[in-house]
Amino acid sequence: MRHATTCLIMALLLGVGCSTKRSPGDLLAPGQVGVIVVDAQLIVGRPMPRLFLRTTQAPGAPYDRDAAVLRMATVQITNSVGDTIDYFDYTLISRGAYVPDDAGGTRLHDVLPNTTYSLRVVAPDGRVVTAETTTPDSFHVRDWLLLDDPTLAIRRRLVTREDFSVDGDSVYVVDTNQLTYQDGLLEARFDRGNAVGYHVGLFSRDIGSPLVIDADFLSEEDKASLDRETSSPPFEAVDGAIRLPWFAIFFEGRYDIKIYAVDRNWFDLARSLQFFGDTNIAFGSNAGDNFEQPIFHVKGGIGLFGSAAMDGVGFTVHSRP
Repeated sequence: MRHATTCLIMALLLGVGCSTKRSPGDLLAPGQVGVIVVDAQLIVGRPMPRLFLRTTQAPGAPYDRDAAVLRMATVQITNSVGDTIDYFDYTLISRGAYVPDDAGGTRLHDVLPNTTYSLRVVAPDGRVVTAETTTPDSFHVRDWLLLDDPTLAIRRRLVTREDFSVDGDSVYVVDTNQLTYQDGLLEARFDRGNAVGYHVGLFSRDIGSPLVIDADFLSEEDKASLDRETSSPPFEAVDGAIRLPWFAIFFEGRYDIKIYAVDRNWFDLARSLQFFGDTNIAFGSNAGDNFEQPIFHVKGGIGLFGSAAMDGVGFTVHSRP
């Protein structure tokens, strides 16, 4: 699932605009227009993803989505497992989105854990872009816990979709997953595995649900601009635990929280983008420095060819009595 951080990253890479004292062109591709931008995230256990290829445009000029599309490129992703090499050829369908060809049943292949995938793009003008990602191990949150505040004693465990054989959406109505705003602390505990770091996405599922925060000081315009999708900076989570801050939640209703155990490419790009300002104030962070420019593990272009394993839970947030 393409979450808010990915959308933010690609907007910045393509020069749409950002909150910084310098222009996106100065930060990302100094003096260059037409730099190839890669956008692809492989999720362990999910089908091979679509891949977006676009080009940078002049900062300050109106963004032309169609003009930014890199067309007629030759795109292939490969991996090798033992003596077997899998080839995934990609075809452009629309607006920069390349998808795996049906030939050979490539869409039936799920992304494998702890496996190296290589990308090769050849543009019509002969430019070559390459990148490589090694996927993390499969990732599973051992316990989703509601802790007492301030004692941190376990109040109860939340259930997940895996606990329901028929209707996974029962997670939103079962008693254990009913949370009162700012009552207790929601924490995920997991075995850390080989992931470089972790990224969190928080999604409000009930469009139009009322605010759960005291927003008397906000204008109607401010209220309308509050995000229903929030993403975190990267966490190292060396102790195998991540806690959800309540000030990342603005609305009542159903929520999904997803934790991504990410590879080096994803981790480095996300932490190096923190200098763009206060786009992630809803979460804290324990990884990252003041980087002079983003870290792109892409040769011949910029962007993200990364991978992650993901786990999540659903719950419902209620206003305080």
